[in-house]
Amino acid sequence: MSRVKIYTSNVQIQIMDAKHILNEAGINYFEINKMDTAYAGILGGDIELHVAKEDAQKALELLADLK
Repeated sequence: MSRVKIYTSNVQIQIMDAKHILNEAGINYFEINKMDTAYAGILGGDIELHVAKEDAQKALELLADLK
């Protein structure tokens, strides 16, 4: 399965919102957490959400209003 990165943030609450929206729409996602958990919010790092290529367009539309 080919995956597409559709959302990136270093703010946990934004990622939680995005995951909730995707779950409600029935879109499966894959999360890659690049944050250093020992220093979360200090040293940076992002959390990325990826979806199947065939779900990418719908996911991007759903998440368009998230900042």
